[in-house]
Amino acid sequence: MAMDDDNVRKWGCAILGGLVGAAIIQSHHDEKKKSQAEKDDPAGVEELCQIVGDLLNDWEPPFYDTEDEYTDDLFSYLDEELDPKYSAVKRTKTVRGIPDILINNQLVLELKVDPIKTERDRLIGQCCEYSRSFVTWAIVIDLDEDRVEKLRGLLEAKSLNYIEVIPYDCDEEEEEDEEEEED
Repeated sequence: MAMDDDNVRKWGCAILGGLVGAAIIQSHHDEKKKSQAEKDDPAGVEELCQIVGDLLNDWEPPFYDTEDEYTDDLFSYLDEELDPKYSAVKRTKTVRGIPDILINNQLVLELKVDPIKTERDRLIGQCCEYSRSFVTWAIVIDLDEDRVEKLRGLLEAKSLNYIEVIPYDCDEEEEEDEEEEED
């Protein structure tokens, strides 16, 4: 079958229409995945996430024994470093539960230290619930790279890849400190 100009235009429109349609559908799905905070104040949430992300890059927690100690340390650090226009609260009740840290009523930080499978599953459930109202980040401490990737893979498989996983390896830093002291 020979392709005349009319057929080329029809095929081109069909392909272009399909691509545009796919983009609209993806945009619609992405919009449905957004937290209420992102829908209400997209620019403000983006700015807050950038600021907190930068602060988390600089946070160097010492070695602690418990999740509560890490949460307290991170909360103190953020409380000192965040601009006063942002409010951070620790373990406050929300309609979605009690997150470890809630910043500006827009961003939740949920911490877990070397979570076993049941704690990991609980973390996913908590983050899933929080993410309906807030941007949600899972802070995992002392979780080896393979388990971090498995956690990310599980979130991806369940279409929860919008929940950010931020790992910290405090055991490694403690070992490095001990090695330096021995030298």
